[in-house]
Amino acid sequence: MPIARIAALSAAIPKERVDIMDLGFDADTAKRTMRLTGVHAVRYAPKERTASDYCLRAAQEIFAQAEMRPTDVDGIIFATPHPDYTYPGNSSVIQSALGIPKKCIVMDMPHACTGMIYGFYLADLLVRTGECKNVLVCCGDTSSHHLNPKDRAMRMVIGDGGAAALVSAGGSMVSQYAFHHNGDGLKCLYTPASGERMPRERGVTDVETVDAEENVRTLEDEYMDGMEVMRFVMNEVPPCIGEVIEKSGWTHADVDVYAMHQANDFILKSLARAMKLDKHKVLFDVAETGNIGGASLVLALCHAEQTAHVPWRRALLAGFGSGLSAAAMTTSLTGTTILPVIEF
Repeated sequence: MPIARIAALSAAIPKERVDIMDLGFDADTAKRTMRLTGVHAVRYAPKERTASDYCLRAAQEIFAQAEMRPTDVDGIIFATPHPDYTYPGNSSVIQSALGIPKKCIVMDMPHACTGMIYGFYLADLLVRTGECKNVLVCCGDTSSHHLNPKDRAMRMVIGDGGAAALVSAGGSMVSQYAFHHNGDGLKCLYTPASGERMPRERGVTDVETVDAEENVRTLEDEYMDGMEVMRFVMNEVPPCIGEVIEKSGWTHADVDVYAMHQANDFILKSLARAMKLDKHKVLFDVAETGNIGGASLVLALCHAEQTAHVPWRRALLAGFGSGLSAAAMTTSLTGTTILPVIEF
C-alpha cells in the first residue's frame, strides 16, 4: 500500500494590509482587541477576488518550484465555505485554470477552519488506496466579503487568503488523524441567510440589528458566538490532539512543531497551557494577517519556514471552528517543499 506524503506547501494572501486602528472603531476597543488576540492588521481581498484566486496562485507557485507539473495531478480537493459558484465547485475552477488532465477525481467541501485537515485526510485515502498518485489540496476563504463593516467582534480579527498542498505517493511515515464534531453547535459560527433554509429577502434578511456588545450585523452577515466557540475549542481540541498523538505512538515531547488553526493568540495560548505544550514548538502567526480560516495553518508553516529552517520530522497539524468541528493529524514534513508566502 502506498504511503502518502505532503510534497509541497504554499500560501497566498492579499497584498493590502489594513491596520486594526484604521478600521473605524474606537481606539480603546482596537487596542484591547490587539492585546487579547495578537492581531494588529488584517488582509482583505478585493471584491473581485475569491478563494480560488488565492489557492490558484499558491498552486501555481508549487508547480513553478517543484518537480511536479499540473499534468501529473490526478486528484483535486477544494475546501471553502464561500465558493465561486453554488455549483460546480472550486475544484473545477482549479482544474480548468491549471490544465489538469480530464482523468481526475475532484471533490469540494464547505469546510472552513478544519478544511485543510479534512483535505489532507481525503488526499491520503486516495493515495493509499492507489486511486491517485498526486492530489492537489486547496483551502481558502474570503470571509471579509461576508462581514458587516460595523461588526467589531469579527471585523478586527478576520482576514482572507488561500493555501495549496501537493500530496503524493512515496512517503515514509503513515499520517494519523482524529476528528471531533458537534452539529448541535452549528449556529455558533455561521451565516443565517446563506442557503435554502433562509433565503435572502430584501427588507427582511438585510436589516441591521445591534447586539448587547454593540456589534452590528444582518442575517446575511457571518455570525460567531465567541464564548460558545471558545468552550468547544477548549473541551474538544485537547482530547482530539491527544487522540491522534496516541494513535501515532508519540508523546508531546516527540512533536517538533504544532501548526494549529490561527484563530487568535488568546485561543492558541489557552490551548498550549491546557495541554502543557512547549511554547517554542507552537506557531503563532496572526499578527499581520488575522484569522484567514482553514488555510491559516499552512500560512503559519510557510512564514515559519523562512526563519526557522528546521527539519520538522514530526509535525502536528490541527484545525477547529465552524461545525462545530475539530480535526488533527500527525505527519512528517521532512523533505516537504515549503514555499515563501505570496502577496498579491
